[in-house]
Amino acid sequence: MERFAIVGTAGHIDHGKTALVEALTGKNTDRLKEERERGISIDIDFAPLYFPDGVGIGVVDVPGHERFVRNMVAGAAGVDLALLVIDIREGVMPQTREHVAILQMLGVRQGVVALSKADLADAEWLEVAPGLIREELSGTVFAEAPMIRTSVRTGEGVDRLRQVLHDLAADLPGRDAAGAFRLPVDKVFVIPGHGTVVSGTVWRGTVQQGEVLELLPGRRTVRVRAVQVHGRPVSRAVAGQRAALNLTGVDRAEVTRGHTLAAQGTLVSSKLLDVSIEVLADYERGLRHRDRVHVHLGTAEAVGRALLLDGDEVPNGGRTLAQLLLDRPLVAETGDAFVLRSYSPVVTLGGGRVLDPAPDRLHRRKRAHILEMLRARADATPRDRLLALGRDGRLLTPRTASAALGVTEAEAAEILDGLRREGRLVQLPGGSLVSEAVEDALTALERRLQEIHRKHRFADWVPKGEVLTAGAAGILGPLGPRDLDWLIQEGVRRGRWETDGPGIRRAGHRVVLTPEEEDIRLQLLSALEAAGLAGSSEADLVRRFPKRDRVAAQLLRYVQARGDAVELEPGLWIGGRVLADAEARLRALYREQGPFAIGQARDALGCGRRMALAILEFLDKRGRTRREGDTRVFLAES
Repeated sequence: MERFAIVGTAGHIDHGKTALVEALTGKNTDRLKEERERGISIDIDFAPLYFPDGVGIGVVDVPGHERFVRNMVAGAAGVDLALLVIDIREGVMPQTREHVAILQMLGVRQGVVALSKADLADAEWLEVAPGLIREELSGTVFAEAPMIRTSVRTGEGVDRLRQVLHDLAADLPGRDAAGAFRLPVDKVFVIPGHGTVVSGTVWRGTVQQGEVLELLPGRRTVRVRAVQVHGRPVSRAVAGQRAALNLTGVDRAEVTRGHTLAAQGTLVSSKLLDVSIEVLADYERGLRHRDRVHVHLGTAEAVGRALLLDGDEVPNGGRTLAQLLLDRPLVAETGDAFVLRSYSPVVTLGGGRVLDPAPDRLHRRKRAHILEMLRARADATPRDRLLALGRDGRLLTPRTASAALGVTEAEAAEILDGLRREGRLVQLPGGSLVSEAVEDALTALERRLQEIHRKHRFADWVPKGEVLTAGAAGILGPLGPRDLDWLIQEGVRRGRWETDGPGIRRAGHRVVLTPEEEDIRLQLLSALEAAGLAGSSEADLVRRFPKRDRVAAQLLRYVQARGDAVELEPGLWIGGRVLADAEARLRALYREQGPFAIGQARDALGCGRRMALAILEFLDKRGRTRREGDTRVFLAES
C-alpha cells in the first residue's frame, strides 16, 4: 500500500542540511545559481525519496540563514515530519532554536535529529556532544526524537537515517485524501510551450488532470492541464504528495507563492481572522494589543495587527484569544496553524491556530460571551463548529458551510441535513439554516420594538419596517424578504408580539396616559369640538400648552389613531365627531339629489369653500367619495 509523507529540514545555516539531503536522495536542492555560488540555501526545494514497499517521501529543503526564515516557514508549512540537522561540533544555535519553535507552532510533532559533520569532530567530543544537544532540546518535540550521527563524506549514519525516516513515515496516519482538494502554492514557474506551473504539498484531497479548481485569493477559475508528483508525470496527485500542476486560465504574473489551489467553493480568503495565540517563552517583550506582526499561514505571508480580546498584553509563554487584522487577505480554514514574527526587528514571537477564517465583524474586547464562544470553537468538531456559527448568527448554506469547514458542498450539505433532521438547525423559507440564533434574533427584535415603543410612547402600533430596518435582525446576517416575514411570524407564534397589517406591537402593549397627559388629551378634543367645521391648525392647538407642546403634538396622533380627531390635510385638524356629522350631512345631500358640486356641499355644511374642499378630498382619499367632473358621488353606504 502506498504511503506518502513530507519531511522538512530545519537547522542553523551551514550545518549541512542540503548536503545531507543530497546524500539521502541523490539530488542537490541548491538549484539557484546564487545558492551554488554562496554555498547556502536561499529558497525552498524538494527531493523525492522512494522505498520498495511503496512508502514515498518528499524531502523539503529549507534555508537556515536568519534572513531567509520567511522562506523556511513557507517550506515547513504542511510537513509531516522534521529532519533537524545540527552540526555536532557547534551544537544548538540561534536558528536551530527558531526553526524548532516554528515547527512546533506549525503542529509538527515527530522528527529525527541528524548530528552532521561527525567526521570533523574528535572522538572525545563525539561522546559528549549528543548528551549536551539532547539537554538543549529538552521541552521540545525533539526531546525524545531519534538522534543519529552522520557524515556525508564517509557515509556514516546515512543509511540508518534513511531507514528511520522510512519507519516514521510508514507509521504516520494517512492524510485526508477523500476531503476537498487544497494545495498552498510555494513555487511558480513557466515551461515554454506549456504555460504556468505551480507546485506545493497537497494538504488534502486529490486532483486529476482536466479538473477545474479555484485559485485564491480572488476565486479565479483554472483548469489542470497536467500533473506531476515528485517530478514524474501522473494522472492524479493525492494528499501528502509534492505536486506540480500545469494550469490553464492564469498567467504566470497572476499567481505567486502564497496563493492556494482548492476545490471550488471550499475555502475563503479574509483580512480578518479569529485566532488563539501562544507567545514563545523566550520572546521577552511579550505581545501587546495592536502590535504589528508578520503572519505566516501556509505558504503565504501578510502584515497585520494583533487585536487582543481578553487583555492588553500577553507575557512570554502566555496564551490569548485575538483577532488578526491583515493588510491583505489570507486563505485559511478553521484549525490552520500559523506563525507570528515581530514587525521590527523581525524575529519569531509565537504562533497559533485559526478559530474562524472569516468572522463577519470586529469583536468587542474583554466580553465574556465572546471569549466563551471562541474557546468553545478551539477544539470543536465540524458539527460543533457549524452549530457555533449558527448560534453566532451565520446563515448556513452548503456553500458557506463548505467554506467554514474546508469540505465540498456535497459533504457540507450532508452534515447540515443531518443537523436539521435532529432539530439542531432551523431551515428558513429562503433555504438557509440557523440554530439558536433565531431566539437571539427574536430577542433583539423584541428589544428594538420596546425601544421604538418608548420613542413613540403614544402609538399603539409601529411600522414593521422601522423594527426590521433598525438592524436588530442583523444578528442573522442579511435576510431576504421571505425570511424576514418568517421571523416576524415566528415571533407572533411564540407570543412575543402582535401584528395588524403593516403594524406591530409587543404582546400586551397598551398606551397608558399619565393624569397630566389625559388632561391635555381632553383639552385638545374640547378645542376641536368647539372649533367645529372651522377646524384648527396644529400650531394653534399645541400653542395652548407652552411647556408641553411636543407632548401635545404626539397626543394629536394618539387621538387620531382612535378616530377622535382627523388631520384633513397637513396641519389642519377637526374633531372626529365633527367629521362624522359632516359626512352624514353630505350623504343625505347625495340621497336627495345625487351628484353634488363643491358649492352645494359648502351650503349643506354651512362652512367655507376651503373646508368643504378639504373634507371632500379627505373622503376621496379614503375611498368614500369619487370626483366625477365637477361633482362628487358617494361610493357606498357605511
